[in-house]
Amino acid sequence: MGIDMTNGYPKSLQAWLAASFGLELGLAVLAFAMTWTASAYGPDTASAVLTLTVAPAVVLGLLGGLLADRVGPRRTMIVSNLGLVAISVILAAVAWSSGTSPALLFVIAASMGTVSAFFRPASAVFARLFVADRELGTVMARVGMAGQLARTIGPPLGGFLIGMLTLAGVAWIGAAGAAVMLCVLLLIRVPRRVQPSDVRLGVRGILDAMSAVRSRKDVPALLASVAIIAGAVIPVVALGIPLAARERGWSAGEAGLIEAGWIAGGLVCTAWFGWKGTLTNAWKPMFVGPIIIALGLGLLAIAPRLEVAVSSTVLVGAGVVLFTAHAFPTYLLLAPATMLSRFQSLLLFVQQAPQLVVAPLVGFAGETFGMGAVIGAFGALALPASLLVASSRSLRDFRL
Repeated sequence: MGIDMTNGYPKSLQAWLAASFGLELGLAVLAFAMTWTASAYGPDTASAVLTLTVAPAVVLGLLGGLLADRVGPRRTMIVSNLGLVAISVILAAVAWSSGTSPALLFVIAASMGTVSAFFRPASAVFARLFVADRELGTVMARVGMAGQLARTIGPPLGGFLIGMLTLAGVAWIGAAGAAVMLCVLLLIRVPRRVQPSDVRLGVRGILDAMSAVRSRKDVPALLASVAIIAGAVIPVVALGIPLAARERGWSAGEAGLIEAGWIAGGLVCTAWFGWKGTLTNAWKPMFVGPIIIALGLGLLAIAPRLEVAVSSTVLVGAGVVLFTAHAFPTYLLLAPATMLSRFQSLLLFVQQAPQLVVAPLVGFAGETFGMGAVIGAFGALALPASLLVASSRSLRDFRL
């Protein structure tokens, strides 16, 4: 099969990247609109909607990876996008005819989280089907930049649109993004094929992937380092920044500016790797990234002024992308050909599971010790990720 190239990459990859941006933007707009609507019923309802979106992805993600290995990532993504279209249309129809209610938001959030559990592992390995292994890091950086940009634009755009269109109108935007991705998946030509797996859909297939992870010297250390970074950074950004801002007398707008710092730092770093490519000797940036994160969080913990706080989160965002831009393609290239999606589902699991465990502790610890001490402790927590990477000879020898 020939590969139609545009600027060194297949046109089909360009189309999928554009559709991915549209899908992520639509989902980000819809997610904000649902959270905003839920907040009208109280903080408990808003928190429940967020939890119901994440929890199914944690619980069912491994099954989603197993299914994608069995039937292929493209088929899994097609069915998942059909589900996203249907869920968004149902939300739009019910919200328009009967209005919103906590029960409706709970059902839609759980449904979208369930579909995400099957879509994300397949989507994460799809880039490998378009390019040679040596180009994977650069392409994954571009995929990450598109997703991060969409998630950055999504909340403010959602805030603007829900005032004009209501939740029902915003739901149609989410449906449109999923429909465009569905059409692209049906029409594009994929240059490479995934080696099919005859694994059965059951616990044994998941356990086989876990056994394969344990049998590798490099993969457990890489997974553990990702879990540490996710557990150290995400709860601080989601909860630590607003709580610290209130503690220090900063406004909501100033807290948003501080949070935007980590997005800006990450975007700049992602754009650089998407343009110049990732480093061949991947373990070095994977070693340095957590140190930069620790420095940024340590600075945030003691930041006396807004400017210092924003600078600190810029460092955090840059450190996260420096680490993930090399860790994620390394992990994907280390996965067996018949277990690509299952390995990816394990990677997603170790990123999401710490949030469910650590996030509830942030508020409690902040009230007890103060948010400065908590953020500083999370900064120190990031450092063992560097030690894990440096202690693995296999990772030090690996080349992207």
